[in-house]
Amino acid sequence: MKRQPINRAALDAAAALRLHIGRRGRGASERGVGAHIHTPHAMRKEIKKLLIGSVQVGFALVGGCSKQHSTKKAGNESEEQSQGSLEARVDKHGEEIMASSAKAEARQWMKQASHIFFKADPKDVAQYVEEFYRAGATQVLIADIEEHEGKQFGEALLVVLPKEASARIKLFEIGSRADTAFQNDPVSDKGQKYLYYSLD
Repeated sequence: MKRQPINRAALDAAAALRLHIGRRGRGASERGVGAHIHTPHAMRKEIKKLLIGSVQVGFALVGGCSKQHSTKKAGNESEEQSQGSLEARVDKHGEEIMASSAKAEARQWMKQASHIFFKADPKDVAQYVEEFYRAGATQVLIADIEEHEGKQFGEALLVVLPKEASARIKLFEIGSRADTAFQNDPVSDKGQKYLYYSLD
């Protein structure tokens, strides 16, 4: 019969176990208490308990991390929903502009030399104002007007949209070009009342 090779690691582990058992037995005798010698079966039970405890701790940690991630994700989704879509936020701001005094009809406002823009080219703004009107805009306003040292600065362009579908299609086509020209986020027709373009 062919001899099996000696498993040195297994022999070392067995020797260590015998040494541990011997030490526990001698320690108990020296203390004068009942000898509590761990048999291999008892040792396996203790190891099994330790392993189960470790697994439970691992699951608890993973579960806690997963719960924290889920809570954070839910919080972000809730925040996005509370803010609403871009179109809804534009309409909300549009209503605020209409209720404020910091607005003026675009054509009339731009006739004044003291009425200027921070960054936008007045010629570009005037061109889009005319295009919006020709396409059927109900009204085109310079919005969020601020005054500094006797000059008025127009910070935005607000287009009041009609309900007619054919006119809205044309206005959104012009609006798409205006988004690019004034570096604004694009919007689509979702039945909103306004188009808004930041000019600063």
